[in-house]
Amino acid sequence: MIFVTLGTHRDPMPRLINALSGLSADQLVVQHGTSPPPARAARTVAFMSFDEMLACFEAADVVVTHAGVGSVLSATRVGHSPIVVPRLRRLGEHVDDHQVELTRALAERRMVRPVWEVEDLPGAVAAYPARNARAPQGVERPIHVAVREALRGEGPTKRIGRRPRARLRARR
Repeated sequence: MIFVTLGTHRDPMPRLINALSGLSADQLVVQHGTSPPPARAARTVAFMSFDEMLACFEAADVVVTHAGVGSVLSATRVGHSPIVVPRLRRLGEHVDDHQVELTRALAERRMVRPVWEVEDLPGAVAAYPARNARAPQGVERPIHVAVREALRGEGPTKRIGRRPRARLRARR
């Protein structure tokens, strides 16, 4: 299965959706968010619960995602080195280019496989390495807990490493 996720950002990403036409439709499971669904895919859904997303990351042979932190973290935690197509400000896919910056930083650490031009997506999928199903899970850090809680719609269990709000206001 090729799992493609565009996350929950409000701006559509049609260039990635259109690039999926170069992939085997019977293998595609696509969470397309606010983008229109691809013309051909085994399964499409606008939004998934966090648990359903995790199940797709687990079941996938290949993961293709925008550069959303939650999507990238979820993929890497189950042994994937995801193919990442960052959203671009100049195309109206996001409010700024933080996804480009994140993709560059993670690519330097060989945590993700960036695709800068969507025409390169079929080649990147064909060259995708076997998943490391026994990837080390590492120590769960506060960021992991916070991202998981945010994606599930839960509130934080406690404030970690933050100053009280009163002190923040006083500094402004």
